[in-house]
Amino acid sequence: MTITLLVTISGKAGHGKALAGILKSVPAENDIDGCFGISVFLNNDNPDEVLIIEKWSSIEAHKKFLTGLSEIGGLDEMMMHATAVDRTYFTGVNE
Repeated sequence: MTITLLVTISGKAGHGKALAGILKSVPAENDIDGCFGISVFLNNDNPDEVLIIEKWSSIEAHKKFLTGLSEIGGLDEMMMHATAVDRTYFTGVNE
């Protein structure tokens, strides 16, 4: 079963491009344990909002990655530009 994660980041006014510059897409084949790809999008109607679509082997795999990233300060720069982060996990209907 593959998990799709939608992450919506609301940036501070005028910070959308900075957020998009920090966040990088990751191809389906990568070295991140349990990750099947990450895509980053900038909202056309609200340039201070970023959407990230991620594919993971499990919610636990994502949470482990996020914990590791947080422990090394990997989220600090992103949070300097953000006012809110919303994460929602989805499972495919036909899986």
